[in-house]
Amino acid sequence: MKRTTLFFALVFLSTPLFAADARTGMWSAQLDGDALHVNLVRPAPHDGNWQNNIGTKIRLASLTGLTAADVNASAANVQFALHAPAGTIAFDGRFSNGLGAGNYRFTPNDGFVREMESLGYAGGFSDEKMLLYAIEAFQPQTIRDLRALGYTVDKQQLDEIAIFKVDANFVKEITALGFANPTLRKLVDLRVGRVDANFVKETRAIFGDMPVKKVAELAILRVTPAYVRELKGAGLTSLTPQQAVNLKIGRITVAKIAEYKRLGYNLTPSQLADFGIHRITPEFIEEQRAAGEKNLTPERLIELKIFSRVARRR
Repeated sequence: MKRTTLFFALVFLSTPLFAADARTGMWSAQLDGDALHVNLVRPAPHDGNWQNNIGTKIRLASLTGLTAADVNASAANVQFALHAPAGTIAFDGRFSNGLGAGNYRFTPNDGFVREMESLGYAGGFSDEKMLLYAIEAFQPQTIRDLRALGYTVDKQQLDEIAIFKVDANFVKEITALGFANPTLRKLVDLRVGRVDANFVKETRAIFGDMPVKKVAELAILRVTPAYVRELKGAGLTSLTPQQAVNLKIGRITVAKIAEYKRLGYNLTPSQLADFGIHRITPEFIEEQRAAGEKNLTPERLIELKIFSRVARRR
């Protein structure tokens, strides 16, 4: 509670220190190991309401003028900077016990724009885009490297490439796992799901070879190898990847499976997914039994749930 109170106090104290324009805003940060979770907030151009949040993780080593001692101090006034190809973000504020807040000013790098234009991205970039590319340390060389691997990157794809760190090294890592010629869309999806070699190897050990699209889907929905192993331990020994996805969407857990069994329902993966999607909880089943309902098959329970929703809407 003290840390939260102090954090908002830091934000409050830092607010009046700048006059808002397109290149200034507020920052907040929290220590996470050897990095900071940083959030930048830009004001709206007219009414002053705060919006346009940009958040990312930045290693302390990438910041000049800031040390771990500053971040962990009980109270430290700080001035530090992130120098990136797209520009420099200068931070001014205060840290206390791993939490920080203050104001920032962004100075775009015109050389970045000229280099991107030489690569065919005409029309320039807004300050907001440049700020995004700066905080994500995006560089034109990434485009050259991807083109060398046969990829064409449209201007509207640049944001995702920057945010999710889709670069030549990641492409090589994925192709080395046996996924030949993944599209940029699939590469982004893999990054969204935080797929790495270990995830691919473990899921293959469970399901066998899968297309890259299915691997990304499993990862994005957090259908982890550990989750699937738990389901198998609960008796679902022949799951397909899609069945595992459906069970995750339905929020089916080992504990819920045990509760259904206690109530006399030894359900198939498809029935469990339907129960989860329709919110057929153990409590709902017991309520229907207490109300005198008979012959409560899985199908009948779903019908009762649908009818109850319709009745509530009237």
